[in-house]
Amino acid sequence: MTELVTKTGNNETVAYVVDRFILANLEYNQMLELSHSMKSSFEVDSEQEAEELVKNYLLSLGHVLTVD
Repeated sequence: MTELVTKTGNNETVAYVVDRFILANLEYNQMLELSHSMKSSFEVDSEQEAEELVKNYLLSLGHVLTVD
């Protein structure tokens, strides 16, 4: 797995979940929506933080070129 570009949260879980999202051919927006329900699994306090972890991981993979 690629090293995460994040400082908080459960990086191993984020990598596993997002890798599965990619394998399932989910679109970027679908991944972000699903990340909102993953805050406890990602060990963060808010849906926004969970979304940021997903964005940063996708960016670190080169799956997206920029995040908004």
